[in-house]
Formats: sequence, C-alpha cells, structure tokens
Amino acid sequence: MQYEQRISKTDLARSPHRVIQEAQRGYTVLVENHGQPEVVIVDIIDFQLQRAAIHYFSFPKKYEKDLEVTESLLKTLASDQARFDLVLGHYLAEHQSIGRSAELLGMSTPELMIPLGRTGVPLRVGPQSAEELEEDLRVIEASIRRK
Repeated sequence: MQYEQRISKTDLARSPHRVIQEAQRGYTVLVENHGQPEVVIVDIIDFQLQRAAIHYFSFPKKYEKDLEVTESLLKTLASDQARFDLVLGHYLAEHQSIGRSAELLGMSTPELMIPLGRTGVPLRVGPQSAEELEEDLRVIEASIRRK
C-alpha cells in the first residue's frame, strides 16, 4: 500500500486541517506548486523515526551494548528527538527488542511497528536471543499489570 497523497498549494490553503489529519493517519502528503513537488508533510512520529534511523546509520558505533537504556536515562535527554535517536539506535543495533523500544517511547509494540514499516526502518519481529525473549516477557507482564 502506498501512503502518499498529492495536493496543490491551493488545496493545502483551503483545507489545512484535512491535510494534517491525513499526515497523522500515516500518509505522506506531497504539496505541489504547478505540478512540481515543493514540500512534504508527514506525521511527527514518522519524521522522528526517519531522523533517528539516519542518525543511527550515520553513527552506528555510538550505540554500545553495555549502555542500558532506561526511562530515567531518557528523562535526562534534551529533546524528544534525542530520545528517539537513542531508543531506535539501540533497537537497530540489536541491543533491545522492539517491545522494549516501544515501551521506552511510550507506545505499544503495534503502535511502533506500523510507522517503522511505513518509513522503511527494518523490522525485527520476534526475539533474536534468550535475553530479548526475557525482555519481551517482562514488557508484556508490566503491560498486563498496568491494566
């Protein structure tokens, strides 16, 4: 499924609310001026994930296995983007599971998997090691306790 919509600048001016809703639903909205692409509007989560993936692939050695990413560590970071960079970097470096990554970003696993798939970030579904299986089980247990 292609998540792209094309609109003119005039249509954007007439109905910005609708365009923003489309972007929030996961569509890439390509704004054209006289048939030429000018700007793209995307959901903020998609944008942050794309930037985090670029950061990871630009600096893969920055994500060391011995650093445990915790909620308290994330609270010390200066920006939301820094949070996404750290969490997604450790996920892509295969130091934490998708379930743990989602938990650290305040999402459910499907809420993270959908934009990852939409943005082309590699998905690792299922535990890759016994440690990841234990981590996933802990995340599930914690989620059940919260309900």
